[in-house]
Amino acid sequence: MNDFTWILICFILIIIAWIFLWVWTYKDATNKGLNAKLWTLIVILGPSGIGLLIYFLVGRKQSFIKCSSCLKSIPIDSKYCNKCGNSVTKIKMIEKRPTKYLIIGFIISFVLSISCFIGFAINSENLEFNSGQSLFLIEINTKSKWNISYYTSTSKFSRSIDKKENTPSTMNIEASCDEGQLYIKLTQNDIEEVIDISDTNGLKKIDLSQFKNGEIKLELIDRNCKGVGLEAYWN
Repeated sequence: MNDFTWILICFILIIIAWIFLWVWTYKDATNKGLNAKLWTLIVILGPSGIGLLIYFLVGRKQSFIKCSSCLKSIPIDSKYCNKCGNSVTKIKMIEKRPTKYLIIGFIISFVLSISCFIGFAINSENLEFNSGQSLFLIEINTKSKWNISYYTSTSKFSRSIDKKENTPSTMNIEASCDEGQLYIKLTQNDIEEVIDISDTNGLKKIDLSQFKNGEIKLELIDRNCKGVGLEAYWN
């Protein structure tokens, strides 16, 4: 499967998981005699699961019963109905609807979405995980500029240039490092060029005419460097 298919499946599974959760919220709130529509809306609109957290901390701690006279929901410890005013002498419990299967559906959908993302990460040729630590790192990425500076780093730095209609034809680089060896690698299919930029001694122009239209991958290669500075731009 291509990357788009993996992403689409992950997205669909996440949506299904949330739908299970929203339906569970509605039915659980209904079982407790709460305003099910309001609490479901809070869970849906609450960012990053905050709405769900509020429901667990506030909503689910409330319990209601039905007034035997007017059948309106009232707090379970009420002595009088706040709707019709009748004394609560008989308790009419709210009919409980099963909700366990919705939680099971949510868990299964969520686990499948995580598994799908892992499968995407393993099979994707374009996805990379950069890990490491950097000291005094500053990185600026724009459409036509790539600037990096740091004292030391164990991270991997890479990006790409999209070449269209033989443009850009040239990449300009000004780079240096106080210690070690610094290289930049340009890759496109079977074309690969590695250039020493430990000290460009001013502006260094790199001819991109050997690369075809399409994506050119740039990778910064650090060999025990300290005090790295890179300014690259193209047009």
